[in-house]
Amino acid sequence: MPAWNIFNEAAEKLSLDGIDFILCGGIAVSAYGRTRETTDVDFLVREQDVDRALESLGEIGFKIKRTDTRWLFQAFKGSTKVDLIFEAMGMVRLTPEVKEHASDIEMGGFKYKIIAPEDLLVMKAHSLSEERFKDLYDAFSILKGVDGQLDWEYLIKRSKPRVRRMLGLLFLAQTEPGIGYYVPDWVIHRLIGYLPD
Repeated sequence: MPAWNIFNEAAEKLSLDGIDFILCGGIAVSAYGRTRETTDVDFLVREQDVDRALESLGEIGFKIKRTDTRWLFQAFKGSTKVDLIFEAMGMVRLTPEVKEHASDIEMGGFKYKIIAPEDLLVMKAHSLSEERFKDLYDAFSILKGVDGQLDWEYLIKRSKPRVRRMLGLLFLAQTEPGIGYYVPDWVIHRLIGYLPD
């Protein structure tokens, strides 16, 4: 079960200290698609704010860890973990554009900003690996959970830098029973058009 009391404590402290963040990761997948068991929460923060975010959480008793200076710092309270991600898979960062596409959601008694499903799909497309095959089914569940009602133009734009990853994900989705009709052919054709000659 998610430790909402601790997640909310962290979120409230970051908000009070004026640190921008949006909810992403497994809990965001649960909001759009399939339910995921998790004991941690993922917050996407701006890179210039991540040290301040760690200090902020340290002030309320979290043990802090500068896990990987390329993309991830963490804060712990007991067995509960808060991931502070400043560059997610697919080069997803908390830019004004990503923040603008985020929406409000109440979860666990707190009003969060949650990452857009399009940006979450970009993250899932780029995190796929033998060790993280669950991300494929996360992506399928997002497509199904939103009934394919995505801002496809935004998804196409966000996919251009590494278009093959998104094409691979969407081609697989089109072959999956009960999922394929959520992915329009025109989106595939547009993405193919961005492949280098």
